Amino acid sequence: MKTVWIKNTILGLASLIFTVNAFAEDSNKGNKASNEANTIKVLVVGLEDNVSSNYFPAPMITEETGIPEDSIGNTYNRIITDNIISGNKNKNYTFVSSENLPEIHTLVDEVKVNGEDEETYADLSQVNKEQYNKVLNEADADYVLFLNKHYLKWQDTPLRTLFHFVSYSLYDRNQHEVTKGNNYFTCMNLEKEAKLSKASRKSSSKIASEIIKSIDK
Repeated sequence: MKTVWIKNTILGLASLIFTVNAFAEDSNKGNKASNEANTIKVLVVGLEDNVSSNYFPAPMITEETGIPEDSIGNTYNRIITDNIISGNKNKNYTFVSSENLPEIHTLVDEVKVNGEDEETYADLSQVNKEQYNKVLNEADADYVLFLNKHYLKWQDTPLRTLFHFVSYSLYDRNQHEVTKGNNYFTCMNLEKEAKLSKASRKSSSKIASEIIKSIDK
């Protein structure tokens, strides 16, 4: 009789532990889903052929960096996008890449730019609203951050320095401009992908912070 009672007690405790664990797991899933639903999502979109310079032509960029000439823009966009995503530490915001969205190229083709060099900004006046909303719905995004231009500004004096300017524009779901600006990082010369990624981390993180501040206003 005592043996049976012990076995029943053990089975009862095991059942209770299983129930508690299952409840905790369901609760964690629910909290995670709730947090994701409350997170503001920003889609990062790099414009096409958006790398230019006051000194370096595209063939020289390819020669120095090893990046194929027809991939320079895409590579710079990807590096900055990845660094913005990884550099964001605010759990209330998520930055996502547009790289694999099927309709993104149609949208990008409709975006015009105003200004020049490091002061180049996106203009959505010619963008179809249905197409714009379709892309945002595909990404489940609330805002779009356009990487307008990567401007490589070479300076001989007082020190030989290469300034990498990244100009950006932030738009909401209604195609209204929320903010625009630029940030930069420096190198001594043109760098290959790995070094370029490392050099641009801090600058990219600052862009993410500025975007969050603008949305929070």
